[in-house]
Amino acid sequence: MKIKKIIKIFFCIILFVFLAVILYFGGIIIYDTSKDYKPESKEKINISGKACYDSPDTVISLLSWNIGYCGLGKDMDFFYDGGKKVRPSREDFQKYLNGVINKISGFDTIDIIMLQEVDTSAKRSYYTNEADLIKKFKPLYAFMFAKNYDVKFVPLPVFNPMGNVLSGMITLSKINPVEAYRYSYHSGYAWPKNVMMLDRCLIYTRYNFSNGKKIIVLNTHNSAFDDAVELREVEAYIIKSIMLDEYARGNYVIAGGDWNRNPPGFNQAKISDGNANCTACPAIDTGFLPKGWKWIYDKSKPSNRNVNEAYKKGKTKTTVIDYFVVSPNVEVLENKTISDDFEFSDHQPVFMRIKLKTDTIKPDTSALIKKEKIVKKKKIKTASK
Repeated sequence: MKIKKIIKIFFCIILFVFLAVILYFGGIIIYDTSKDYKPESKEKINISGKACYDSPDTVISLLSWNIGYCGLGKDMDFFYDGGKKVRPSREDFQKYLNGVINKISGFDTIDIIMLQEVDTSAKRSYYTNEADLIKKFKPLYAFMFAKNYDVKFVPLPVFNPMGNVLSGMITLSKINPVEAYRYSYHSGYAWPKNVMMLDRCLIYTRYNFSNGKKIIVLNTHNSAFDDAVELREVEAYIIKSIMLDEYARGNYVIAGGDWNRNPPGFNQAKISDGNANCTACPAIDTGFLPKGWKWIYDKSKPSNRNVNEAYKKGKTKTTVIDYFVVSPNVEVLENKTISDDFEFSDHQPVFMRIKLKTDTIKPDTSALIKKEKIVKKKKIKTASK
């Protein structure tokens, strides 16, 4: 009789736990769905701050850096990439934050700075408004922010949930922009995973040039992780349509950021700084853009490391996923990855200096592609990693 009673109690406990888990996750999914961030396809971005120059010179310098929300420095691993940690200790976070802010402050001669993964209010970064801090330390730059991650509660991992995340991207400019827009990438996971993941986008910034043409600068942060291959393809064709469209109108086009895949022709064997190397496949196809377009990256140094473990040079796998692409009417004068052994982020800054060609180049108007028609909104079912 006692055994039957014990078995009955045991099954009641199991049922109670099962129902509690269902109610817990079900409640979170319903709540996150009701609060889901749903941006428009194109939204105007407020331009704040005061730029130094009203119009650019023929030579322009640019830098792109995914700062990893100041939470993915050299001693950090991350649960979603095979590690164990959800966020760094408060002490480590402060160290990474100070390092990132100091480096960005030191980039005072660079005309345009493109940043990704900048938190404004998130548990993972101790609710620090990193965007406000960056703006404060770059008073001579115009400031543009686009939100791409707004989730009220991420319930994973179960026993130490990531919690709420509010984050985005920044473009800083010493040159006064004419206008700036947030372009949504029409890609996303299937429900309910989509309500807990990023709403990817790019920041489009337009500048006037002395010869009457426009300069278009695109700051991109494409989908990550192994289960987002199709999402990256959709995003690539959207940014391609914008680039070809603008170039066909006679404009200069520069795109850069965190593409989360290797550039065309990437060869991991050419990284020669003592790091272990890997690929982020599939790389962008070598024929993805028409002849004359140039993919710009430092072949000798990695821009990103795996965060399945704390960084150990020579052991931790590294690759190149941060880089630029420029239209045929742009000449590249210099390009390098600014190596710091991933001290403050899982990415290293990438730098480029360009010259705008002022001789007449008649663009191929057959390349004109209407942005709004290139890819229709697409939901892709993917398995969780």
